[in-house]
Amino acid sequence: MKIAVFGAGSTGCYLGAQLTMGGLDTTLICRDYIKDKILKNSGITITDYLGNRNLAMPQALITEIEKQQFDVVFVTLKCHHLPTAIEDIRRMTTPESHIIFMQNGIGSLSLIEQHLKDRKHALGITQFNVLQMDNAVFHKGTEGDFIVAANPATEVIQKHLNNSGFEMSLEKDMQPVVFGKLIMNLNNALNTIADMPIQQQLKNRRLRKILAAAMREWLAVCSAMQVELKQLAAVKPAVLPKILSLPNWLFNLVAKKMLDIDPLARSSMWEDIQAKRKTEIEYLNGAVVDLGKKHQIQTPINALITQQIKHLEQGQQVQLEDLFQ
Repeated sequence: MKIAVFGAGSTGCYLGAQLTMGGLDTTLICRDYIKDKILKNSGITITDYLGNRNLAMPQALITEIEKQQFDVVFVTLKCHHLPTAIEDIRRMTTPESHIIFMQNGIGSLSLIEQHLKDRKHALGITQFNVLQMDNAVFHKGTEGDFIVAANPATEVIQKHLNNSGFEMSLEKDMQPVVFGKLIMNLNNALNTIADMPIQQQLKNRRLRKILAAAMREWLAVCSAMQVELKQLAAVKPAVLPKILSLPNWLFNLVAKKMLDIDPLARSSMWEDIQAKRKTEIEYLNGAVVDLGKKHQIQTPINALITQQIKHLEQGQQVQLEDLFQ
């Protein structure tokens, strides 16, 4: 089985390293600077908040797609890059290939599905946060696994990873998983605006209450759509806003596991803003706003957060205090 990770940035490199250590023939398709970093440091180093550290060198690192075709392609590009990647995806696959789209948020796949009707494609998510560090080190700062749609190819991959000490969960129905992941991803933008590590942010009750309000809006939208969210945290999605709203002394007791993350962990959206890159806000908080309009649910908090991220994308300053109005 020949596997490619297409668009290997932070998450893609972490996934590529795990696949490689699982004994799978893995090719990373990445930008030149990523390839150079990996070669300079003799491989990809993946670390996590539990103190684990591993080094892996994928079978191949390429920056351009020529005639290579793969049995499985994990697409780890940002949502807004997918439309421009259609031809590359077709070129590297056949009708028998399995394409796994590993994007955050909702709505990106609908942009390209019509162009891939003759390809087998499915969804996957990354349940955890990955921070790109110096020397080709990619750090997993929070708990969680890769979750992908169950099919013959991913079943084989899961066995390889499990035998190597890594986890990959398989699901028959990914919609509840994707919707359940979005309630967690609503913090990406808030963490970016707050401009502080996630752990520090979660210790601030005023910020937690903003996140709780954004989550309640998404839960209301999901209720209107009659979609049940998959539980991806220690508590059910409906309970999360209640826990986040607790006074600090009680939150610190109840949410110990939620706070058991790397003190330096930040959201990938924060990384995008620091690098002056376009974010995925339209597919996260922006998707809540769009679906809210469609189902006549008010979403003022997510609308304000979306607006502030767009200001940051344009290089403008935003005030955290604006969220508390």
